[in-house]
Amino acid sequence: MFLVGAVAAGLSCRIAPAHAEDELVVADQKGQQKALLEAAGADRDLPYRIRWTEFEAAAPLLQALGAGAVDTGIAGDGPFLFAWGSGLPVKAAFLLPPRGGGRSTAVVVAAGSPIHDAAGLSGKRIATGRGSIGHLLLLRLIQSGAIPPPAPRIVFLTPAQAKAALDAGTLDAWSTWEPYVSLEVLHAHGHEVVNGGGLLPGNSFFVANDAALGGKRAQLADFYRRVTQAYAWGHAHLSDYATILARQTGLPGDVALAVAEKLIAAPVPLDHHVAEQEQATLDSYRKAGLVQGAGSVDSAFDETLASP
Repeated sequence: MFLVGAVAAGLSCRIAPAHAEDELVVADQKGQQKALLEAAGADRDLPYRIRWTEFEAAAPLLQALGAGAVDTGIAGDGPFLFAWGSGLPVKAAFLLPPRGGGRSTAVVVAAGSPIHDAAGLSGKRIATGRGSIGHLLLLRLIQSGAIPPPAPRIVFLTPAQAKAALDAGTLDAWSTWEPYVSLEVLHAHGHEVVNGGGLLPGNSFFVANDAALGGKRAQLADFYRRVTQAYAWGHAHLSDYATILARQTGLPGDVALAVAEKLIAAPVPLDHHVAEQEQATLDSYRKAGLVQGAGSVDSAFDETLASP
């Protein structure tokens, strides 16, 4: 880890003095990455400008990355590989391994629902985002037989739409991720039916588009170094980070703390073991007929940012 940090730091030293055009456009979800960097003080003395953009979910974030509107952003392995397998010019550049496996992705139901296990989801109407980690969880539950036939009817909605439909009783369940899992359980008094522990790798990635990987490598390496520092601070100061996250995002304090406890991990460079682990993720989409013609999963990853 120290060697990686030293390498990344060396790259950052070669960044030219900041000019107006020296800007890294970073996509965020629910303000979590921005809050963490600011809380840790890892965004100080930048030799370039960070411009943050906010997205509700990984799918539109990845579309913006593919279109070149942003340079980098964080996404779960499912939506990343779905986007990459669909032909978007993006690659994973840095790994955020799971804390607690895939358990931060879960199927939740509203208060009073009689559904209490995966088998009870058979034939039900379940919302999720197309290509999301929630979608991936449903595919794995179906393919593993945990949800027996008939298969549930999957309704593709944004998180806001899914939340509203679940509250209105027009859906039976919602396959989603943090912070939406904790919002439903802690504040709407719903409950978790099943999560991705043991079913999903649970990896997240800092993803960059091909243009940024070609033209902003030094800025990306420096940013990922700072993110690594920020996550280390967050792990040691969970309560402080949760307080700042709640203030900046509007999340309730208990939800922000639950998110911090579930998601604060230690970012690390990529290696070939990650691609081997993620082969099953790509295979799940292929079996469902959602990704066709994608190349070797190895080519979805750029392992060179941590290299001298």
